[in-house]
Amino acid sequence: MYFAGRQTNDSVRLIGADKVRYKSKPVEMIGSGRVPHAHTLVFTGQEWRENRFRVKLYRFMGESIPLISTVIWTWSRLAAAPGVFGLYRDNKQIESPEAAATLAELFTRVLRANFGHSGTQDDLLHPFFQSLFLDGAVVGLLDVEKDLSGVADFRFFDLAKTEIKISPSGQIQAVVSSENGEETFSGPNLFFYALNADLANPYGRSILKAVPFVSYVQQQLVDDMRRTTHNAGYHRLHVRIKPPERREGETDEAYVVRANDYFDSSVSMIRDIEPEDNPVTWDDVAIEYVGPQNQGGTRVSNWYLNHRSMIEEICSGTHLAPFLLGYSYSATTNWAQFKYDLVMRQVQSVQRAAVSFLDWLANIELSLRGYALTAKWQFDNSMSALAKERADVKRTEAGYLVDLYNAGLIDKNTAAEKAAKLL
Repeated sequence: MYFAGRQTNDSVRLIGADKVRYKSKPVEMIGSGRVPHAHTLVFTGQEWRENRFRVKLYRFMGESIPLISTVIWTWSRLAAAPGVFGLYRDNKQIESPEAAATLAELFTRVLRANFGHSGTQDDLLHPFFQSLFLDGAVVGLLDVEKDLSGVADFRFFDLAKTEIKISPSGQIQAVVSSENGEETFSGPNLFFYALNADLANPYGRSILKAVPFVSYVQQQLVDDMRRTTHNAGYHRLHVRIKPPERREGETDEAYVVRANDYFDSSVSMIRDIEPEDNPVTWDDVAIEYVGPQNQGGTRVSNWYLNHRSMIEEICSGTHLAPFLLGYSYSATTNWAQFKYDLVMRQVQSVQRAAVSFLDWLANIELSLRGYALTAKWQFDNSMSALAKERADVKRTEAGYLVDLYNAGLIDKNTAAEKAAKLL
């Protein structure tokens, strides 16, 4: 028998013919799975079969599980690097303050329509990537002015209220549900980009698709750890109370009553003790630690190792290296640099979705406004901490170009053109 504060365990008094159980009150933990959550997901009819179910589930995980929230936060902000539009005519970059001002004004309209405020295209990137990583896709509709003088606005659709379908002809359709019923949108003014899409599933996959079960196990592990370690930081205590010595001439009934009273008083003392208090007893009460031990008998905790393995499983399921979330174990500088480069390559591949969206929106605006220009969005993924390494790489490439030119393998114009790209 043992005492564990307010856990749902029993203490059994064994002295005498009767057995008395001391029932402790369970500790309720919001979101533990055993107690109704304040934001419990509720689905009606066959909604759980639709994509809306998955979107709501992933959003619930992103809002309720700190690790998942950190994953979405990290991915979206890694991808939402600053950038700028480059303007080109005949594949040559030019300067056009009027066209740049037109694009800046365009995104104030887009942001005001979706977020209720004006800003720049940079302000659009974070919610764009957050929806892409969390929901698995981004979908919206472009509206132009009635006189075709420019883009009127762009509306993003909520995937929790939108079902993506493909018509028999292969055209993407967005079925948006509202209080007034369902409305179907399609055509060249519909923008749709799916993350992790393939031939079998062109609708996209959230990066959280692989982690719900592991996240559940991790949350259960945290709840179990909380319930077993809240008692003064120990996993569990085993209290053994020796019955008192029988007094001379004491009847059986009197001895049982006295022993049980002594047991009850000891139970009350240990049950009501605070984490900062220490029990004081005679040497007939033994308090032992119940938990894992290593070969030398030293008390150790496996919770850290078990929890870390769950965290690494979740990070792997979201295509994110654990070190980016602060879980880096004995990593050297070179190994950390390699992992950073690996992640940034993934980021650049995902950034193509935002590039295609921004270019599509900007070039429609420029065409309707009468500009014979092409806009290309360029992300700046440079980091000041790596400036020296990048400078060394460019210095090496510049020296290589000089050697090629001196050897007569390339002409002066080719060398100048390639050198300009290093600036």
